[in-house]
Amino acid sequence: MSETLSTEKVFLASIFHDIGKFYIRANFSDLKGKVKEEYKYFIESSGKFSPRHQEWGAYFYKNSSLPFKNEIEGAILNHHNPNSMLSKLVSIADHISATERDSNKNEKEDKSNEEKIRNMKSMLSLVSFGDQPIKAKYKKVSKLSQNLDLLDKEDENVEETYKKLWLEFEKVINELPKNDDLKISTPFIEKIYYVLKEYTSNIPSAFYYDEPDISLFSHLSTTAGIAVALFKQFEVELLSGNERILNEIDSKNYNEKILGIIKGDVSGIQDFLYNISQEKAVKKLRGRSFYIAYLLEIIAKHIVENEGLSISNILFNGGGHFYLIVPAKTIDRLEEYQRYIDDIMYKAHGIELSINIAGEKISPKELNSDIYMRISELVERKKNSRLKSIIAQDYKKVFDVINLSENTCPYCRRKIKNEVCDFCDSFAELGENLSKKEAFKFEKMKKLPEKILTFNDVFKMLGYEIKFESGPFSFLINKTGDVDLTKYMFYTKSANYISRTENGEIADLETIANGSLGIKKWGVLRGDVDNLGKIFREGLGKNAPISKTATLSQEIEIFFGKFLEDIVSSENFKKCTVIYSGGDDFFIIGPWNNLPELAETIQNSFKKYSGNNKNISISMGISISPAKKYPVYRIARQAGEFLENAKEYERNGFQKNALCFLNDLIGWEEFEDYKEKKKLLNLIIKEKGVTRNSLYVLKNMFEQYKISKFENKIFKVWRLFYYFTNLKKRYKNAESEIDRFLNEILCKKDNKLYEKLNSLIKWVQFETKEGI
Repeated sequence: MSETLSTEKVFLASIFHDIGKFYIRANFSDLKGKVKEEYKYFIESSGKFSPRHQEWGAYFYKNSSLPFKNEIEGAILNHHNPNSMLSKLVSIADHISATERDSNKNEKEDKSNEEKIRNMKSMLSLVSFGDQPIKAKYKKVSKLSQNLDLLDKEDENVEETYKKLWLEFEKVINELPKNDDLKISTPFIEKIYYVLKEYTSNIPSAFYYDEPDISLFSHLSTTAGIAVALFKQFEVELLSGNERILNEIDSKNYNEKILGIIKGDVSGIQDFLYNISQEKAVKKLRGRSFYIAYLLEIIAKHIVENEGLSISNILFNGGGHFYLIVPAKTIDRLEEYQRYIDDIMYKAHGIELSINIAGEKISPKELNSDIYMRISELVERKKNSRLKSIIAQDYKKVFDVINLSENTCPYCRRKIKNEVCDFCDSFAELGENLSKKEAFKFEKMKKLPEKILTFNDVFKMLGYEIKFESGPFSFLINKTGDVDLTKYMFYTKSANYISRTENGEIADLETIANGSLGIKKWGVLRGDVDNLGKIFREGLGKNAPISKTATLSQEIEIFFGKFLEDIVSSENFKKCTVIYSGGDDFFIIGPWNNLPELAETIQNSFKKYSGNNKNISISMGISISPAKKYPVYRIARQAGEFLENAKEYERNGFQKNALCFLNDLIGWEEFEDYKEKKKLLNLIIKEKGVTRNSLYVLKNMFEQYKISKFENKIFKVWRLFYYFTNLKKRYKNAESEIDRFLNEILCKKDNKLYEKLNSLIKWVQFETKEGI
């Protein structure tokens, strides 16, 4: 069989192989006859009467402006019954990606009515442990960037929504910029990937026999990653026309380790992020968090490009780590990549920041969620010997004493001139650009820099340079609201909302503090998803296929990367600034009084987004700065400690799923009651005019109560009644409110006071205090 294979053709054929599942659901009745006539032989020879998804997919590709029309059309058309090496590669990758299917299921699938329309189930709503009963929720058919409410049942009018979404998708595809020099690493290929991600992430892959819980995009992208990895593993054989290896791989008994999984992980994020001066602190934090997120992206791209792979071979990147699917032979070169990365990272950051990569060769049958756990263990072991290649080469580099008496930057330890560190300042400049520019892109470097003088030199050493300019291959920075992919490549992976002053400048810490209600302080809110490791290990069932884990990863990624930005940029929280939010965690600076409400809003939104699944929750910690110009790193670390305290909070059968605020732990199921008590006390003080001194008296009484409890003594509750009685006599306009508040905070059966009274009092103290 004579044909010319290439990585580009393998990628396009595999990433579009099931696009007909999208097209057929739009139910264009006027086109059905044309598709049937075009592929009459294929339909009738299969014993069918109407076009199936492979015919619809082939028809779309043939009539699009995409390249290699004949070869790709044929591969899409024949991927269920391969008649070429290209269609055979796609078929094999398709089966490996969807390991939950077997041949019996495929037979039943073919006999089903493919025009049956279905919504996709939310993967987050399906997470369960053991035999827990769950109630699945459905996603509305929409673009990835649209955060729409989940449905209790399927939408009866979903067909029209499919049609509208398809027409928009087709328009974007047909308006792609022409590319005469098409290579697997060109922006054109990347653009196709992102367009598919935006338009096929909220529609299901299988919807007839299998559960509609895996997104079409997750299946398309993992199939493409697998197909490209297989092609590169056996490139020599396949280009010589030897397709015997494909028949062997497709056999049920094939167990050769022909694929590989790589994990990359960054160590030292916290030290790096917060090791900054107070000058331009917000800009530096924004710049550094962006740098961390895209440093991993660039390293992943560096490996993928050097191996001749595609963007689909990056299975996941976020939350400080990435996963790649590669040919098995790439694993043999991992130490070479590690040495190169070590050298760059040491020159840039010394021992402060490091990237560890590890990988394992696997057979196609091992491509499931278990491999992630094994690779993670390998990476953790490597962290104990990080920079091993640098130490082996010249241990004095690492262990020599730095003379700090010289003119040295106190943060990055570089020698500087005129008290200015160009390297540290480059992060402030990056943060400034992120706040003022519309978009950015990564441009390939032809020549590597001789020295690392700025953050951009690190990227350049890995083959890319960041440039802030708009265009169809640029990434949109401010992505609140709708996103137009005819104008941009995609949008940034992390939330980027920044609070601004009236003249459009980035709000500094003092400005943020001055925007507070009551006492003028800024604070930090940090949070992340509880039990994330357990969710991926156990929550999707045993040996979950990678397309399933990819769907879950994407649902979490888009919430913290896009939807959280929509929340923070809303009117209630526009004085807050997102320092980072991506993967599954976030770090936000804002006026202290905005943060409890913002935390509750994020919690409620995520709860709703995950279909009120009790197995999915977020814990958070809030820390408030004692002064406007207090070091950010101290408050950030304290917020991190409070977050850990929230995760350790156990009560009444609940664990984690909590907020630590003003040194108290509040479960999210307790927060509404806690907030209502605070509102009542605030009303008593602020609106009814009761003296603020009552807050201090109440606080002292609570401290006496805690001491009595600790010493097993009886609390003299009569003092509380006596004081409240006098208050009511003095403030008759607040008599009923004071009575109600006493009943809210005191259990008269056992004279126990409300356990969270201390933080509740502090909250009102802070909110009703004027000035600094």
